[in-house]
Amino acid sequence: MIEKKVIEYAKRQGFINLLSLILFTLSTILISLTIALFLLKSPWYGLIGFIPLLFYKRNNFVDWARAFDKKVGANGEIVSSIQISHIPENNREGYSRELINAFIESAEKKFEKIEIKKFLDKRFLNRSLLFFLITLLFALLFPAFLPGRFWFALNHKIEYNVIPQSGRFNRNENIELKIDLAGPYIPDKVTLVYKTRDIIKRFDLSVVDGEANKRIEITEPFDYYFEFAGMKSSEYKIVVIEPIYLKELIFSLHYPKYTKLNDEIKSDRQLIVPAGTEVEIRGRASQLLKQAKFLFNDTTELNCNKELFSGRFKITTSGKAQLMIIGETSHQEEISIYAIPDLAPLIEVFLPGYNINMPPNMKITLGIKCSDDYGLNKVNLNYQFNEPKEIGLSFKKGSAEDTIFYEWDLNGLRMLPGDRVSYFVEVQDNGGQRAKSKTYFIYFPTMEKIYEEVKGKEEMVQSDLKDLEDTHQEGMNEIKRLEEKLKRERELSWLDNEKLKEVINKEENVLKKIEDWQNELKNTIEILKSGILLDQKSIERLQEITKILQEIAPEELKQALENLKQAMNKNPEELKKAMEQLKETQEELAKALERTLELLKRYQQEEKLKELAEKAGRLSEQAEDLKKIEELKEMEGLKKSLDSLFRAIESLAIEIDRLSESEGLEQEISEQLKQASKKARSMSQGEDISPEELKKGLNKLSTDLHRLYEDLTKSRAANLRRNLLESLNQLVELSKLEEDLLNLEKIDPDRQSEIASATKEVAESLYAQQVKSFYVGPEIGKRLSKALKEMEQASLNPANTGKFHVQEAMKQLNLASLSMLQSLKKAAEGSGSSTGMDEFLKNLSSLTQNQMGVGQSIFGLFPIPASGLTPEQMAQIQRLADKQRELRQTLESLKGLPEAGRFQELLDNLAQEMKETEEALYQYKIDRKLIERQQLIISRLLDAERSIRQEDWTKERKSKPGEDIKHPSPASLPEELGRNELMEIIQRALKQPHPQEYEIYIREYFRALLEQK
Repeated sequence: MIEKKVIEYAKRQGFINLLSLILFTLSTILISLTIALFLLKSPWYGLIGFIPLLFYKRNNFVDWARAFDKKVGANGEIVSSIQISHIPENNREGYSRELINAFIESAEKKFEKIEIKKFLDKRFLNRSLLFFLITLLFALLFPAFLPGRFWFALNHKIEYNVIPQSGRFNRNENIELKIDLAGPYIPDKVTLVYKTRDIIKRFDLSVVDGEANKRIEITEPFDYYFEFAGMKSSEYKIVVIEPIYLKELIFSLHYPKYTKLNDEIKSDRQLIVPAGTEVEIRGRASQLLKQAKFLFNDTTELNCNKELFSGRFKITTSGKAQLMIIGETSHQEEISIYAIPDLAPLIEVFLPGYNINMPPNMKITLGIKCSDDYGLNKVNLNYQFNEPKEIGLSFKKGSAEDTIFYEWDLNGLRMLPGDRVSYFVEVQDNGGQRAKSKTYFIYFPTMEKIYEEVKGKEEMVQSDLKDLEDTHQEGMNEIKRLEEKLKRERELSWLDNEKLKEVINKEENVLKKIEDWQNELKNTIEILKSGILLDQKSIERLQEITKILQEIAPEELKQALENLKQAMNKNPEELKKAMEQLKETQEELAKALERTLELLKRYQQEEKLKELAEKAGRLSEQAEDLKKIEELKEMEGLKKSLDSLFRAIESLAIEIDRLSESEGLEQEISEQLKQASKKARSMSQGEDISPEELKKGLNKLSTDLHRLYEDLTKSRAANLRRNLLESLNQLVELSKLEEDLLNLEKIDPDRQSEIASATKEVAESLYAQQVKSFYVGPEIGKRLSKALKEMEQASLNPANTGKFHVQEAMKQLNLASLSMLQSLKKAAEGSGSSTGMDEFLKNLSSLTQNQMGVGQSIFGLFPIPASGLTPEQMAQIQRLADKQRELRQTLESLKGLPEAGRFQELLDNLAQEMKETEEALYQYKIDRKLIERQQLIISRLLDAERSIRQEDWTKERKSKPGEDIKHPSPASLPEELGRNELMEIIQRALKQPHPQEYEIYIREYFRALLEQK
């Protein structure tokens, strides 16, 4: 019975142990298999997991009995009972069977009720099961997180492609060995194995986007393959062959005809040629050729004959070309091609260079400058009057540049007032490119248009000056506020400094606007004086306004603004001093602006009155026409014309009323204008008035208005002369009193103060005259202001420097008196022109024409032969030198005429230029400098003609204090530089010597500049 229990225990415990071993073995198999797959090894490595089975040992019955005995705590009874049960009856030891059976029975009774399952050991089973579950979880993490690697590990399949595989390559050629990988798993690295006869090299390469590569220079044959993820690619062989190369390469260049360049042969790999060049290519290769191509824009197949090749192509654009030759191997040669563009020709009409009114003789001289990089072929003058027409101009055909003077006679066009003709000059170069100058206009103006333009200028000046006066007053108020604050606080805040900068900018803008108007009016006068219709009265009006504007912007104000700018960064005392100086000059400008506005107002009153008188005269002529209609008994037309005339008369009455109410008009003139307005209204409202009565009434109205105009201008002039004479007498008397004070032994301060008070009254009286006429200039007020300051100093320091200040005050009074005398003289003479000017202008015009002839003859000497001047040319130059001397002597004789007095400096400069030209001709110095001097003389003569026709139009010289002259570096090209000016600069630069290899870069740079323009 005990044996049965042991056998049952052995079966059960044995099963448990076997199951535990199986679970443990499965766990080791999973571990080894997972590790093998992770390392991308064969799944067969999983057999390592069966190793635990090798350590399995089967127990015999005795071993199980001992184990069971130990489990139940029998202390060996179970083992002993089983052992003695097997002792035979006849044993040598003589054990008694009864004793043996009794022992066995006792043991069976003792262990009869033992339950086997209580003593089964399941600990190893539990541990094996737990280990198996952990191993299973570990194995499942691999496919869960690295599925690509897992499936690759199962079948080890990666698609790959190796480039270039086996092949033949040129020695020293640089090739790329590359492998492309594709599959569920891509390794991070591959190994390139490189083998030659002598060495084996291994290169570890990173895989990026499924690709790994390495560049190798081929110097000898080699084998190679790739290793990756436990795999190996096929092995490839690279065979080295000798490369093909060019032994000879020649380019025959056939330049375009317009360049006039000789054909050339070049062998370098850079072609810098004019666009349109035809190129013949020839060469020799190191191997027999199968094919040759020239790749540029279009592919050009070249002819092959053994090692030789040839072909032909045309260059029109720049770029990189490829010469490809194919033999045993292939080779590409890069050729740099630069097509030098043919720049468009340059054309400029520099004389007159702007729109003009028709000259009195209806002839104008055109000055035309044209140039091209490869030569000129055609120059035409194109103009339009009724229909477009063209005139071919004479020039040096084929030359790179030329200056043309063409006298254009416009008499044949039969132009009338109100007509205009437009013109431009067109030039064509040898390459067929064309360029046009700006389009200019020649106007045949009407008197009405001239008058409207002048009137418009006056109104715009008055409007702008009013705005400037307001702006200037704001600046004065701000300066006064800042000056008071500086006195109180001894310094200005940052905000105050910014306000001060703003005031300075506004004051500078005021001065700039005044200068702009000066230039605008000067240009208008110049245009009027060069026209065929010369409205002398309009010119005089503009001249008077211009003179006023020249007096408005004193140099002292400009200097004060500059001083204030500099003082802003210095101590408060200097800033205070600069602000005081600015304040004084601001007050002068404020008075000048007030005076100018008042003068313009008076001018407009006078001119408006004259205009109304002329308008009444024109209406009288219309009434005369109505009389003719009445005689023809065309009653319907007569009624319409009468209605129109009545409306015009009513409009005239309104304008007369408006003038009569204008500010500053004399009371007597205003009353008479109101009476004239009533008469005009009575005529416009008269229903039964006849055309004859209208004519008489309008004639009478026109006469009355003309009379009023004469009365107004004459009375104002007479009042001015009377007031000036009175002020002059007062100044002379004050000067005598100052002289008497000087002769005293001691300066009397009280007496000096009385004289100063009287001087101040005279100054105020003179200012009242300044606002009525430009004849009284601001310099008189400045003299009196200085005199008052000297008088004040004399009163304050009578003992020390009193006599000196009295003497200075007397000097300023005398100078003011002298200026008063000059003002009286101007007021008495009026603004007429001298009587001999017409003859002087005629002589100067003849001189200009003769000088142009000399210039044309000098231009005709070019080009100078390389061998030097011929005897005929030398004789011609001597004749030109004699002619130039005669012209200079004529000019010098003109300098002695009274009419040339104010133009001496201009004529002196012209005479000097003529003398230098004369000397150069006598010395046979025929060069570019001589040509430029000739052009300068002609230009100055034409300028002199225009300037002298403008009579008093010379710009007055102004005294300026000396200053340091800084020499800045050369400035960049101005932004306003026009395309023509830029092209002229470019063409001059292209004529300068420079290395040929840089020509394309220079031209490309210049072309980029032109494209930006």
